[in-house]
Amino acid sequence: MLILSSLAKMSLWLSLCAFGLTIAVLWLYFRVLRSNQPGTIEQNEEALRGKIFEEIADALPRAIAILDRDAKIVHANSAAQKLLSPDMLGRPLSAYLPASPIDPIMDQIFEGEIPPTLSEHISHPAELYLDVDFSQSISVQSDSSGKAVVFAVLADRTLAEKERELRADFLANASHELKTPIASIKGYIETLRGHAKDDPIAREKFLGIMAEQADRMERLVTDLLSLRRIESIEHIAPSETADLRKAIVAAQDALNLLAATRDIQLLITLPDTASATTSGKTDECVQLFLNLMENAIKLSPKGSFVRITLEHLPSWSGEAFPEPTLNDAEFRCIVHRSSSSSPVWRVVISDEGPGLAREHLPRIGERFYRIAGDLPAQEKGTGLGLAIVKHIAVRNRAGLFVKTTHADRNENTPSGTSFSVVFSATNPTP
Repeated sequence: MLILSSLAKMSLWLSLCAFGLTIAVLWLYFRVLRSNQPGTIEQNEEALRGKIFEEIADALPRAIAILDRDAKIVHANSAAQKLLSPDMLGRPLSAYLPASPIDPIMDQIFEGEIPPTLSEHISHPAELYLDVDFSQSISVQSDSSGKAVVFAVLADRTLAEKERELRADFLANASHELKTPIASIKGYIETLRGHAKDDPIAREKFLGIMAEQADRMERLVTDLLSLRRIESIEHIAPSETADLRKAIVAAQDALNLLAATRDIQLLITLPDTASATTSGKTDECVQLFLNLMENAIKLSPKGSFVRITLEHLPSWSGEAFPEPTLNDAEFRCIVHRSSSSSPVWRVVISDEGPGLAREHLPRIGERFYRIAGDLPAQEKGTGLGLAIVKHIAVRNRAGLFVKTTHADRNENTPSGTSFSVVFSATNPTP
């Protein structure tokens, strides 16, 4: 009886083992059968080849985007995303090259032709010159009957174009602006060599004028070099972090003496945060605030105030100034910035001067255009200060706005000019 009972239990155990082994074999069989279906093999091969194409694009140092038949971007390496946009996947290439006929070019490619290099000039958000070269269509499947892609190689030639334009502009502007002080200095030198060489009073007077003209030439060359440097790199978004709070304080320290000599008080309102960070270079932001604050000081009457306000906004609806613009005030957007749900820093610099006439507004930011027409010649500056401000704003992807109320418009409304600069905020919400 004991032997029979043991045999029965062993038979049950063997049966269960056999049943489990059968289930495992059937599962393995159907798994292998399914993986050997033609559709699955093609999908796996397509995914593998597509992955290889993406890895090739990522390994190359040039900016490369992979396009499908509809010219939509299915992959872009880091260089391409940095050049155009980090969210370019899934979007058509024509969204970034609006002036170029992309669809006819794709038709050429899939008909077996290789189109010539496409040259594009983009003006917004920053000026950009691109050369785009396209590869032949490459099949994602080995039999060349399936989905195909095209490699688009993007070459940034902005720097070369800017250098060419800036060299021509620099020579033209410098020769024009330097002509007057050089002629003046030469004239006084001839006078001092002639009948005024033995006249100590005339000699001191003429030497003083020559020193002023030499200072003017020095300021002009310095501003030209600063403007040229900013213009040559403004298409490259800054990778550093600037502290706007420190930049404003540094500009104030540099201008305290000028403000005191003109009996102008600088009233600065800063938030309670320890820093106010944005993407950019602190030195460039200091130069921006220096130019705007110095301009405000020179345009302000004796005994008045220049107000500088830095404030954090959790989002920006497009309002450049904290208070609404009055009907008798003139407004202009110099550098555009779209409204955003992201936090921003808004800097407003206001003076109590006579304001600007309407005809000045369209030319603010233009090189060598001087709006301080009533100032003495030695205080008019080079006409490059606001041009430098404009290009620093473009470089930092900031918005730049101006509003002004001229003294002649309405006697009951205080005159003055305000500039507003809106930067992206990178530090946490205060």
